[in-house]
Amino acid sequence: MPSTPDNHDAHDYAERIRERLPRKLQELLEAAGLSKYGLAGTSGISREYIGRVERGDANPAFVVVAQISHGIGMTLKQFIDRLEE
Repeated sequence: MPSTPDNHDAHDYAERIRERLPRKLQELLEAAGLSKYGLAGTSGISREYIGRVERGDANPAFVVVAQISHGIGMTLKQFIDRLEE
């Protein structure tokens, strides 16, 4: 009988990514030489919302993460790979 994914494992994985996002976003912005104001201009996301993500006060939707990664100059895969490091 095939095994089914453990919902706890999926939840734990998602929680680790959520916890890493603020720090990784700050690191990626710094590496790209961008401020949240610069990212707002390149991504189309408001600087207020970007600030909320940096503080861990917001969980951006997938499409918003795609906009953020594009604004930093990364593919979505590159951005996700950095979150998983």
